Amino acid sequence: MQTNNQQRSSQIIKNVLMNGAAFAATIGIGFVMSPFLVRHLGDSIYGVWVLVGSLVGYLGLLDFGITPSTVKYIAEYRALNNQAAINRLVTTSLTIYAVIGCVTLIVSAIVAVFFNRIFATPLSFTTAAAVVLITGLNLALTFPAAVFVGIIRGYQRYDLDSKITTINILIRSGLIVFLILKGYGILSLAIVTFAFDMWRLVYLIGCAYRLNPDIKIKREYFDRAQMRTLFGYSVFAFLMIIGKKLIFYTDAIVIGIFMPLAAVTLYSVANRLVTYLLQVSETLGVLTPAASDMAARNDHLAIKETLILSTKYMLLMALPVAAVFFVLGDAFITLWMGPEYASSAVILSILTVSVLAHLLEMPAHTLLLGLGKHKIVAKFTLAQALVNLALSLALVKPYGLKGVALGTTVPMVAFTFIALFIYVKNYLHIPVGEYLRRSMPLALLIQAPLVGLLLVIRFYQQPAALLERYSRTTSLLIFFAAILAALIPYGVLVFLFCMNRSERLAVLKIADKFGLKLSPRFS
Repeated sequence: MQTNNQQRSSQIIKNVLMNGAAFAATIGIGFVMSPFLVRHLGDSIYGVWVLVGSLVGYLGLLDFGITPSTVKYIAEYRALNNQAAINRLVTTSLTIYAVIGCVTLIVSAIVAVFFNRIFATPLSFTTAAAVVLITGLNLALTFPAAVFVGIIRGYQRYDLDSKITTINILIRSGLIVFLILKGYGILSLAIVTFAFDMWRLVYLIGCAYRLNPDIKIKREYFDRAQMRTLFGYSVFAFLMIIGKKLIFYTDAIVIGIFMPLAAVTLYSVANRLVTYLLQVSETLGVLTPAASDMAARNDHLAIKETLILSTKYMLLMALPVAAVFFVLGDAFITLWMGPEYASSAVILSILTVSVLAHLLEMPAHTLLLGLGKHKIVAKFTLAQALVNLALSLALVKPYGLKGVALGTTVPMVAFTFIALFIYVKNYLHIPVGEYLRRSMPLALLIQAPLVGLLLVIRFYQQPAALLERYSRTTSLLIFFAAILAALIPYGVLVFLFCMNRSERLAVLKIADKFGLKLSPRFS
């Protein structure tokens, strides 16, 4: 019989792995779809699609951090078995999001009217306006539906969201490829994206009611005190979001101001790759409701074990990707983008150090978010963002792209080690020595065999030789196959030496559900 802590660890591992699968599907499909859409839509029209996504994406800031606030309090009220509080929270959040959704739709309509006047697009006014409106309507409806997504995450069932997200993106991408090949344009891209996003949200709303059939949305449940509680928590979550955007998305602006525009492209090649690595942190979202649940039960031991477990798994997931960037970065960039971009590998290595530092901090960061102690995280994040910007501005002229990358990396590393010590010792009240000893050494040592295999790949698979014999697509497939072959023994070593018995059982149960007969059937 599993203990409560073992069951909790098993659920966290399941959520992380399922989030990882959805993340891998999203990145993999995005990697394939981007060049496909560029080739078939053309640079200009695809640029319109990216631009619309960027503009509407900024409207996502209207969330003001309410989503993580909803997740936290759903988990807390569930742990306390307080259905009345859940109903007040859901009704109040839904009311706020309905207002935000209306504002989003109005702003989108205004942008749609003036879009072709502001940007020189090859689209007709009608087509451009329709694309902006459909994309804006998508976001406007997503805001209220986010309440039900928050319920699912508050119940720590990230696997439900991950499953439908993975299925959604695979089917949606296949349909988009079919329509684009048939000659349909950017409008079909917007319509298909909208339809599949709504399908996902309808499914998740149904899941929320299956998890809690007693959810009631009534006017009398709207609670101003609950609204103040939501905003009291969300304001610091919002500041954290702003700080992260300043840290990770201002480099291109600094380069564009002080260097030729061609330098932005060279930098963006490396930056796009580390952005994929950065998104590994999204798998840790499962810790926020878990921490709220544990805090409501006053289970400090579980909080400590969750921090140690999540740090270990974050390193086990992030370090192999970083190893590929360090050892094979120039080869990969050459095969992917062309030899003229190989110099981006230096920038890639520098930025990879910054992202690794950020990922090391994220488990403690996310637990504090779930515990409602994230004010200190917001302060550190904003301070780091300002130092980052100042240092990048100071280094861009004397050192160029390397200076901008160092402007991001140096403060990231410095702030991470200071913040991590303070978070663990002063806010989570966990002995720092025990935390470091149990979470990091084995995860670091297990990388040695993988690095050795990557060095072998580097020696035997020179990009120039591959491109001389094969097309770029075939060369990339051979390259990826070699990396995958190196990751298989790495995964076996992790399973055998980095997991305890309950963790291995959790992995085997998930494999069993996917039809991989690695173990006896589990009840």
